[in-house]
Amino acid sequence: MPTPSSLRVLRFAVAGVLLCAAGQSAAVSPSFLCKKAKAWVEVTVCGSPALAQRDLDLAVVHARLLRSAKATARTALDREQRQWWASLSACRTTADPVACLSGRYDERIASIKVRPDYPGEGRQRAVPPSDPTPIVRDGRGWTRSLSSYQKALRACNEEAPAPIGKLLVAWPTQDPDAVALRVVDWNLKEWVCTAHREGHKVFRYEASDGASGMPKPGPVYHLGGDKPPPRCSGATQVVDVNGKPVGWISDQDC
Repeated sequence: MPTPSSLRVLRFAVAGVLLCAAGQSAAVSPSFLCKKAKAWVEVTVCGSPALAQRDLDLAVVHARLLRSAKATARTALDREQRQWWASLSACRTTADPVACLSGRYDERIASIKVRPDYPGEGRQRAVPPSDPTPIVRDGRGWTRSLSSYQKALRACNEEAPAPIGKLLVAWPTQDPDAVALRVVDWNLKEWVCTAHREGHKVFRYEASDGASGMPKPGPVYHLGGDKPPPRCSGATQVVDVNGKPVGWISDQDC
């Protein structure tokens, strides 16, 4: 396995909470796309600015908790959050469904904030300023923003017919809540996946037609692997904020 002395290593830099945008407009949007809302809970949240704000607040504190949690705990936290979301349907039969949902959101936010592993509002995990180098500073091209696409990439990989092997390029869409990723699976089939920035859901996963409107590939992010991909000896290893190797970046699609 190559050592840090022979290969440059980049670390994902987590800077702030993506869902907390400065200068929010008066029309608060929840953490999901209201135009895609179908379930009763989603429709009800979208119809109430107060609930939409609570949903956004919950997404922020839950994202903080996930970033501070160990990798082995994240699966359990995600499962816990899904179970909580499923329980909200019980509010539909209450005398005041909106008040019921509001109370459930407040309780959930409070329960996360009192956890001993919750990092708190003002302190985030620091990114070491030395080696390995933060990717937002020394990444190349679109990969400088690679950390902001990781949640969407994970969601796309879960929906993929075959595991994703590499990410050719990623870019923001006209929808501020969605990003697009051009990927290649283990069967060497190319796809375009459009997903929520925070990985809440995949909107589209379709075969790539090589349309000219898409950004050109490169650099290329190769998922996983203890060694550089074949014919990619000059690739740069990428590790997450915990120092765990997660992939490689190469200048070409090798």
